[in-house]
Amino acid sequence: MEGAFVLTWKEVLIGAMVILGVYIAELLLLMYSSRGQGGGLWRRGTQARELMELKRELAELRERLNRLEQASSRAPEETPATPYTKAFHLAKQGLDVAEVAASCGISRAEAELIVAMQRGGHL
Repeated sequence: MEGAFVLTWKEVLIGAMVILGVYIAELLLLMYSSRGQGGGLWRRGTQARELMELKRELAELRERLNRLEQASSRAPEETPATPYTKAFHLAKQGLDVAEVAASCGISRAEAELIVAMQRGGHL
């Protein structure tokens, strides 16, 4: 076997290390070049845009919450306080018919009806 090609384990190990070294060098070069061409900047730019969008949405939500809080604080003042609305609130608090009629300026019959409705009673 004069023309036979024989590899020893040392030669195979050295060849594998060279191949692995070339692969690692290519990988590092690829990572470095993508960062140099704006790959890292692109990600940072995307994150910055997403952050700006989240800040804008947060500002909109705060503004909306403020409008809702203002509307809810105005709501009780804007509802007309009729004698009957007041009578329902007083009946709900447990006042009797005479007290409801006297406080709201309504007739005793109206006060009886409201108190009975509020307490779930039958006429």
